[in-house]
This record gives sequence, C-alpha cells and structure tokens, in this order.
Amino acid sequence: MSADPTGHLLVADDDRINHHLLGRQLEKDGHTVSVAENGRRALEMLEEEDFDLVLLDIVMPEMDGMEVLEKVRETRSEAELPVIMVTSRSERVHVVKALEMGANDYITKPIDLA
Repeated sequence: MSADPTGHLLVADDDRINHHLLGRQLEKDGHTVSVAENGRRALEMLEEEDFDLVLLDIVMPEMDGMEVLEKVRETRSEAELPVIMVTSRSERVHVVKALEMGANDYITKPIDLA
C-alpha cells in the first residue's frame, strides 16, 4: 500500500494571479491549498494549522519570504516541513541564501504549471 501523494499545502504569495493559478493547479492534482497574502499571515497560518509543504514567495509585503523561512527553521527542520521558495529569475542571489538557510528547493516565476 503506497502513501497518499496529496497533502495540505500553503501558498504564500502576495500576487493574486500567481497564487490563484498555482492553487487551482495544485487542487486539481488533489491537494488541499491554503493561501497567505503576506509573510506575517503565512507565519500565523503555520502556527494554526499543519501543512505538508510551503510554497513561499521571496518578495512579499509586511514580512518577506526570507524572514518567514528563518522563523520556520527555528522550530521545524527541512524534513518536518519542506519549504520551496518561489522567485523571479532576477533574484537568484536570494535563492542561494534561502537554500543555505534551509529551504528545500526553489522554483522560478513565471511558474510553468506543465
């Protein structure tokens, strides 16, 4: 018997179009998706609910993705809560830092849903 490949995912992105398209595709794939419009709300949601994966935009208002990642890694390891950073191609320098800080991986915008 194999494990259920679906999960509860948190998409933290201040761009409504991005999180709508990504969320819709992930839900189509069988996942439950919650959305945070900024970093502060993402941290609140992480305290309130259990998630299997976080897709975290680097550039967000109130608290950016790097700050959120730092807070998450204070209490949860990479194995406990995988975090995938979402970034624009011009932000590669931030990706290296995020990976050093404990991000599991990254994807670039625009996100290729295929």
